[in-house]
Amino acid sequence: MEERNNQKAYERVFDYFTAEITSGNLRLNDKIPTERALSETLKVSRNSAREALHVLEMMGLIECIQGSGNYIRCNTKEYMTRLMSLTMVLQHIDYTEVFEMRCGFEQTALAAAMEDAGAEELERMHEVLEKMDQPMSAQESAALDLEFHKILMEMSHNQLMIFYVDQMEDLLKLFVKDLRTSILSDRRRAAVLRKAHWDIYEALKIRDEAAGAKALKKHFTVVRKHLEKLI
Repeated sequence: MEERNNQKAYERVFDYFTAEITSGNLRLNDKIPTERALSETLKVSRNSAREALHVLEMMGLIECIQGSGNYIRCNTKEYMTRLMSLTMVLQHIDYTEVFEMRCGFEQTALAAAMEDAGAEELERMHEVLEKMDQPMSAQESAALDLEFHKILMEMSHNQLMIFYVDQMEDLLKLFVKDLRTSILSDRRRAAVLRKAHWDIYEALKIRDEAAGAKALKKHFTVVRKHLEKLI
């Protein structure tokens, strides 16, 4: 009976924060009530309040600053990646499915970028491409490749898509270590991908959606073939 009551108390604290955040009463970086205040307001034990705060901190929704208090944060990426990776294992979801989902998001992002990409974003992409044409290690090239795709996603101006693609990148890293580096370690493959990147950029400059989609498809075909070899 006590365990059941403790669970209800814990849920009461969690529901309180859910309501306060969704209603706008608590916003990012706001200081939250103290453990004692929560206990008195919600009529729960301080132990239940402490437990709920600990879980929220683990999820990345609050941050405890010693000597200052607890604050609303949105650092959920690590927690969600860990949760999704365990879900993939338990549900027998193959990492290639993550890749295919990512392909779909990037295709949608490219279509949106054809209309919404700004001059500053195109300039950033151009700078990355110029750097990629310089002699460098596969590791350095992989970092720039990641930057290119981040810029492409940002061009969509869709925060939810940007968040999920970033999440998928982390998931692929968990299942296939140094994936980008292994793809780009082959010079011929790297050259094909660089050309695809330039073709995407040129298509964005003139708002040619068909040419951009063709170049992105070529890019994903190269990566997909490499992934299939790893299975």
